[in-house]
Amino acid sequence: MIDQDDDDLPDSFTEAMSGVEPLKKGNKQADIQKPVNSTPESTLIVRREAAQRADKAGGAALSEAWIEPIEPEQKLDFSRPGIQQTRMRQLRQGQFNVQFQVDLHGYKIDEARELVFEFLQISRLKGYGCVRIVHGKSHRVQDRQNTLKSHVNHWLKQMPEVLAFCSATASDGGTGSVLVLLKRKQ
Repeated sequence: MIDQDDDDLPDSFTEAMSGVEPLKKGNKQADIQKPVNSTPESTLIVRREAAQRADKAGGAALSEAWIEPIEPEQKLDFSRPGIQQTRMRQLRQGQFNVQFQVDLHGYKIDEARELVFEFLQISRLKGYGCVRIVHGKSHRVQDRQNTLKSHVNHWLKQMPEVLAFCSATASDGGTGSVLVLLKRKQ
């Protein structure tokens, strides 16, 4: 501890406070802005509805066996047998109206698996035909098998309600998101 005379303390305070101006009498409130929520509203809706559902075993049923590694700029493209080429071309060209979307940025793989499963179940229950999943490209990740993009590609192929999916057009997220064509609710 530094030895100082008690007599020097008031002078030190005065020196430290030099140049400080008191607040004006009329302005007694600080200008504090509400924090901006950067999470898209559609993602928040899916989270809320997923939290309210009692059935929590869904996404856990999706296999975590060997995952095909997907490169950041690689285009995804998948369709079940029987899907018309015209419908696939329309999907690739972004001609379907995207009715709902979810953004997986910032999620761990286990959390994303549950969210994707719940998102698709809710989308199908609401009767949506085309939805978008934003998974990102994961340029900084070295192990391509452990990226969200690789996992989303793997999971969507396992879900019978998914008729087809492909990378979105450049204006809709490009290779960082997929457009998903869903079976109609019966």
